[in-house]
Amino acid sequence: MENLIEKIPPNEKLSIENIGWTLGNDCPYRCNQCYSLTARLKGKDLESKHVDRIVDQLSINKIKTVNLGGNEPIFTNGLDVKKTKLPYIIKSLVDKNILVGLTTAGVTLQHLIRYYGDYFLLLNDVDVSIDSPFKWEHDKNRGAQLFDSAIWVANMCQAQGIEHTLVMCGMNWNLSESHLQGLINLAKATGSNLRINYLKPIEEKHLDIFPSARQYYESAQYLIDRCSIVDLGEPLLSSVYSDLEKGCPCGTKSFRIHSITPDGKVPVSPCVYMHDYRYGDLLKDDLIDIINSNQFKAFRQRRSNPANIPGCNCCEHLNSCRGGCAARSSLFHKNKNILEVKDPYCLKDYTETIVGSSLISDVNFGQKSLVHRDYLCTLILSPK
Repeated sequence: MENLIEKIPPNEKLSIENIGWTLGNDCPYRCNQCYSLTARLKGKDLESKHVDRIVDQLSINKIKTVNLGGNEPIFTNGLDVKKTKLPYIIKSLVDKNILVGLTTAGVTLQHLIRYYGDYFLLLNDVDVSIDSPFKWEHDKNRGAQLFDSAIWVANMCQAQGIEHTLVMCGMNWNLSESHLQGLINLAKATGSNLRINYLKPIEEKHLDIFPSARQYYESAQYLIDRCSIVDLGEPLLSSVYSDLEKGCPCGTKSFRIHSITPDGKVPVSPCVYMHDYRYGDLLKDDLIDIINSNQFKAFRQRRSNPANIPGCNCCEHLNSCRGGCAARSSLFHKNKNILEVKDPYCLKDYTETIVGSSLISDVNFGQKSLVHRDYLCTLILSPK
């Protein structure tokens, strides 16, 4: 990878404002589609001085939003929630006028409300992770009784007037019409937005649950027909439903801070899913130097020059799609360099057979302030 990237200029104007921060060096759950398990290495805890250093770097570089997640973010320092640094992290970010969001299966907010209730009210918005709108199926996939916790958290957010979103990892078994309608119904019942993160195959076993292109486009169509669009972070869907030239936001508009390693480093990557693109140590390196690393330049090069991606040249969607999701492209093709592969859901390949003119619709993006806007290749909607 290094030889390919050394010649790449940072020729994409940087506007990084929205980031994620993977907290936690442990998690009691083993969700089948977990994207942080393989990168979670126990052995070191976060200290207040670490948090201060990271938050200062974010403030200096004018970061606007931070989503806390990756693992259950309450477990910053092992499974003892009384040792957590989460309240300190939330307060430190808010004091720097950075909007804070949090992603949880329910557990983190249950503990936060129980032990540190005032900090819950400092959150800008909350994403509640579910795998299925059907309790038995969700709990089976999580290997724990978590569905009721997720719904309790959504209802608590509604009661406190905190924006909240039900987020589902889109897999080949949970994108049926009954699942999607169930998700819409659940969002309405809890006053939630809804978000689909289509699966990124971090591990080879994930290819067994990877959605087909037909499922990808038809599930999006089903949801968009019944909901208002809040944000189209998915570059392929943005190409279909809008005239925006968004492309993959990773490395240009967003990045991910990883959890602390056993040797006490906090690496950063352009994309949460691309563990091999981690670089630097935010406890020692300045963030601007990390952003100007070859790892980040590769993502910006992909977005700036999509015609160089094999199979993307002369495509009518080139300027809007810009090669699609970099992580999905690389991981689907078994970790090939992001400069060498296009999105497996490529519009050029599926326009006639799946998309068709009926998929085009006029959209008016919502103005909700959510930390996942322009962060990740994702789809955010609000039930009508």
